[in-house]
This record gives sequence, structure tokens and C-alpha cells, in this order.
Amino acid sequence: MNTLDFLDSIKINSCGITECSRSWHWDTGKKGFYDFDLWLVAQGKGRIIAGEKTFEVTKGACLLLLPNTHYIGEHDIDHPFTIMNVHFSAPQGALAPYCDGAFPLIYRAVSDLVYFCGLLRRVVRLYNAAQKALAVTVFRAALAEYFSLFPVMRDGEQGENKTEMVQKMCDRVNTSPESAPSLSYFSAQFSYSADYLGRLFARDVGISYSDYVANARVNKAKFLLCSSSLSLEEIAEELHYYDVCHFSRQFKRITGISPGKYRKEAVQNNK
Repeated sequence: MNTLDFLDSIKINSCGITECSRSWHWDTGKKGFYDFDLWLVAQGKGRIIAGEKTFEVTKGACLLLLPNTHYIGEHDIDHPFTIMNVHFSAPQGALAPYCDGAFPLIYRAVSDLVYFCGLLRRVVRLYNAAQKALAVTVFRAALAEYFSLFPVMRDGEQGENKTEMVQKMCDRVNTSPESAPSLSYFSAQFSYSADYLGRLFARDVGISYSDYVANARVNKAKFLLCSSSLSLEEIAEELHYYDVCHFSRQFKRITGISPGKYRKEAVQNNK
């Protein structure tokens, strides 16, 4: 089952937002839940215990708790949890590509917490307003974000810092793809080797850094082709290509058509 089929198959069973009291302590029982539970720490810090593993969690930690697994939750009484959670059903084995059979949960660090919390708040509001189909639609968007943007973290990894580092790299490229820095630039900024950053970026984003930069430049070229009267030579110069031939070759390699044909089709479609 691929990710799209999985997202189409989910059903929300319950959801909510809980501001935990100072005396809060949570135990699912040895049998755990019968369904999946997406569990986001919106505030506070503490830990989740699953079998012999303890996961220290703080604001921005997002855990996918698995069915039939025993979990215990504790928090720092001076920094109590605010938890957003969605219980949902999915076909048996639907999450197999994302799960390690020996690992009791999926842990991801949310870098854009405002956006992700906003999605889950909408899920809860829609579900409580009896608009369950819309709630599922928004929850699918949240899960797609969860699985596509953030790396799976194992205990002992500094996942949040590395996720933020990759996000900063993406933000820099997205803002000005024509002057995207080299991996060596980020290497000096973050004090990691360029080779390591390249592997980290590819693992988290799904493609190499150079391919990401190429896609971002071509996407900006698409915008300029559709919204300006700049010539191909001027667009190539603005996006810092060596020359118009280099620009045209990369554009066609990524899109399958030449920039001139893309512009012509865009104009025809807008008539």
C-alpha cells in the first residue's frame, strides 16, 4: 500500500486537545490502544516510556503511537503538557513502510509548529462540529506533512536540531534559488562536513541538494515565463545560468518540454 492509498483509508475515531494538570500521569495499560494515536506535544516537556525505551519529549515532539503497545506518559510538573491527539484506524500493515518492527513508536520533530498545530486544531474543530468528512480531509493533509517532511528519529539522535538545519537550507534555496549557496557554505555555517550535510539533506527531503536547487530554479523560471515579458536570455541571466542553452537544457530535463513551449502553452491556457 502506497502513501496515497494509506491516506485514503484512514478513519478518525476521536480527537482532542488536553491541557494536562500538574499531577497528570498516563498509562494505556498493557494491551495499549486498538488504533493509532497521533500525539503532538504543543507545550511542556516530559517523557514517554514504551517497554524498555524512554523517549524524552518536549514542545514540538510528535509521536505516532502504535496499536496494541503499552505506553506510559509523565511530564515535568513545572512544565505540564498540552497535548493534541487524533486516534485513527488504518488497514493492518498500512504503516509498515514507516515502522521498524522492533521500535515501539514513530517519533518526529515538528519544525513549523504553528502550521502543524493549526492543522490539528482544525481537525478537532471540524470533528466536534460533526463535519467528519472535512475533518478527515484536513487530517490527511497533516499526516502527509508528517510523513513527507520530517525524518524518523531514533533514541539518542539530535533530531530537532538537524530538522531545523535542513529546513533552514530549504528556506534559503526557496527564497533565492538563483543564488543558492553551496553545501560548503552550509558546512561552514553549521560546522558539519559537506558530505554529511548532503546525506542528511537527501535523507530528510528525499532528493539531493543539487536536484532540489535545480527544481527550485526551474520553478522560478516557470513563474517568470508565465508572468513576465522577459526573454529566455534575460530569464537565464536572472536565474544565474551559464547561458540560455544551459537554462533550456535543465528546464527540459526537469519538465519534459522547452521553456519556449512552456511559455506558449501557458499563454494559450490563459486565453
